[in-house]
Amino acid sequence: MPSALEIQTHLTPLLSPHATILLPSHPSFPPLLARWREYSSPHIILIIQVTHESDVQKIVHYANQHSIPYIARAGGHGATQALSQAQNAIQIDLRSMNHITLSDHGQTATIGGGANVKEVVDTLTRLGKRTGKFASPSQTIPNQPGKSKLITQPVTGICELVGFSAPTLGGGHGWLQGQYGLMADQVISARLLLPSGELVTVSEKSYPELFWAIRGAGHNFGLVMEWEYRVYDDNAPLWSYEIFIYSGDKLEALYEEANTLLRNQPAELVHWGYIIKVAEIDPDHPVLWFGIIYNGSPEIANQYAKPFHDIGTLSVQTGQGSLHDLAVVTFQDADGPGCAYGMTSLRYPIGLKSYNVTAVRQVYNQIDSTFRKVPEIAGSFFLLEGYSTHAVKAIDAASTAFPHRDDNILVTSYVMYAPDSNIDPIAKEFGEKLRKYLLDGSEDPEHLRAYVNYADGDESLQTIYGWETWRLEKLKKLKAQWDPKNIMRYYVPIEQDIN
Repeated sequence: MPSALEIQTHLTPLLSPHATILLPSHPSFPPLLARWREYSSPHIILIIQVTHESDVQKIVHYANQHSIPYIARAGGHGATQALSQAQNAIQIDLRSMNHITLSDHGQTATIGGGANVKEVVDTLTRLGKRTGKFASPSQTIPNQPGKSKLITQPVTGICELVGFSAPTLGGGHGWLQGQYGLMADQVISARLLLPSGELVTVSEKSYPELFWAIRGAGHNFGLVMEWEYRVYDDNAPLWSYEIFIYSGDKLEALYEEANTLLRNQPAELVHWGYIIKVAEIDPDHPVLWFGIIYNGSPEIANQYAKPFHDIGTLSVQTGQGSLHDLAVVTFQDADGPGCAYGMTSLRYPIGLKSYNVTAVRQVYNQIDSTFRKVPEIAGSFFLLEGYSTHAVKAIDAASTAFPHRDDNILVTSYVMYAPDSNIDPIAKEFGEKLRKYLLDGSEDPEHLRAYVNYADGDESLQTIYGWETWRLEKLKKLKAQWDPKNIMRYYVPIEQDIN
C-alpha cells in the first residue's frame, strides 16, 4: 500500500483545485479527525477535504486500485465497533459539500452529503419549509418573491452536529416523524457513489432495489453525494414544552402515566425522558427528567402535560420556541453534552412497544448503584425517546429496509466517560445489563430490536436489520451484487468478510 505522502502526491493533480489533502503533521488534522466517540474509532493516515462529487469518485477509484480502506465524514458522530476495522484509512471529509437548494416548485430540496443537522435546520428556518429550501449555509439567502417566509422546521434528527446523511441511511428518527415519517421516508432520490466508484441516481424508478436498501441499511451500499428530499410548508412553527424533574421514587407513577399517553399520543407530540445524575438537585441519586414536547400551542401541550403535574415534581420548566430551542432543552444542541466530542460513549439500544415499569425500575436501581460504585461513569445518562409514530406506521413496512416501524419507543443507555481502557469493560457490562432488563421485560424477549444508528455493533444482524427472514436475505443478495468485495464494511456491516 502506498504511504500517506505517496497518496498525497498521486491524488493532488487529480482533484479539483479547492480540494485539500492533509497529512497527520498538518495543524488542522487533529480537529478534523475528532469524533463524538473516540472508542473503537478508525485509524486515519490521510484526510482529504473534497469540494465536488468528482473528487470523491476519484478518491474511491484510487483507493480501490491500491486496496486502501476509506470512510466518509460529515459530522463524525458514527459510533459502532466496526469503525475500528478501518486501519490506515483515508478519511473523505464531505463538509464542504453542504449545499442546500429549493426546487422551483418548492416541494423538494436538494441537500449535499456533507451538511449537518444544524445547517439543515437553520437554513430551513430562514427559508420557510419544514424540510426545506436551501442555499449554502454560509451564504446570504437572497430575497425570493413568492416563496414562503414562515419560520420553518425540517424532518431531521435531534443532535445538531450529526451529519444529515448518516441518520437518513439508517432510518432517521426525529421530532416530526409522527406527522411526516422517518427521515428516510422523505427521500425522493439520492446521488449514490457505489463501492465500485460508479456514480448513480437511485429512486423508485432508477435502481429501485438500491433505493430500498439505502433507506434503513444504507451504510453498507455507498456514499451519498446529494439527496433529493421532500419539503413541507410550515403552518405550525411554534413548539411548546413542559419539562418535569422527579425524584426516583416517582418512577412507577411517571412511566405508568407515560404508557397511558402512548395509547393516545397525537402526531404532533413527543415525550422524551432521561435517567440522569443532577447533583444540584439530588447529590446522591439520579433524577427522572421527562418532557412533553408539542408542535403547537402551550394550551394544548398543557392538556397532555397536566397528569404529569399531578405526580409530584421537584421542578417544572415551561417554554416555547424553535427546533434549536428543543435541542437546547434536551441537551442536544451544538454546545450540549449530547453532542460533545472526545468522550467514550457506549450505546445499547432497544425498541419497545410500551414501558415495563418493573424493568424501568430495575434500570434505575442499577444506574443508582453503579454511579456510586464507579463514579467515572456518573456522567452517563439513560435516554427514553417517545416519538409519535402515526406517519411512520402509515408507510408499508416492506417498502424500505428500515425494519422497526412497529416500535413505539426507542430506548438506549449513553454510558459516557473520559477515555479509559480500564473502565471500558465495566461500562460495557453496565450498558448491556440495562438493555437486558428491558428486553427481559418486553413483549418479545426472544427478539431484540436495535436501531442501527445507535447500535453497539455486537448485536446480531437480525436484531438490527429485521427478524423477517426475507429482509436479511434481500440485503445480502444486494450486497453481493453491488459490493462483492465488501468495501463498505465499517458501519454495522451486513457481511463481515473481505472478499
